[in-house]
Amino acid sequence: MKIFEYKDEHLGKSYIVISKIRELTKALGEIVITFDNGDKRVVSVENPDETLAALLKALREG
Repeated sequence: MKIFEYKDEHLGKSYIVISKIRELTKALGEIVITFDNGDKRVVSVENPDETLAALLKALREG
């Protein structure tokens, strides 16, 4: 199981289980993550393009 760690502007350090991600979307400078169970999470990070690229890389490798 691969875990992605990122720093959220509001929550501090957060973790996501890569294998549970179904969909990634970038909207208005935030990343929207949809999980296998249908839950969605909006992530506010300092550099959404960089974070999205890192998440996509982790998904491809995962």
